[in-house]
Amino acid sequence: MVTASGLTFIAGTADRQLRAFDTATGQELWHATLPFGGHASPMTYIGKDGRQYVAIAAGGNWGMRDAVGDALVAFALER
Repeated sequence: MVTASGLTFIAGTADRQLRAFDTATGQELWHATLPFGGHASPMTYIGKDGRQYVAIAAGGNWGMRDAVGDALVAFALER
């Protein structure tokens, strides 16, 4: 997922990380460990508080040799 401010978010890796990259340079700016694998596309929304959030459905399964479970995880972006 790419934001209008030039951030690219990706989580399609086996290490349970959600990462943010500078779209122009490819430099990793941030990462966080998810409770389960991030086998979904990140999404973004504006909350009632006016802040922008990035969310991802994280779900593990035995087929990927990952922890089993499901979670919806959201992070607030800095203003």
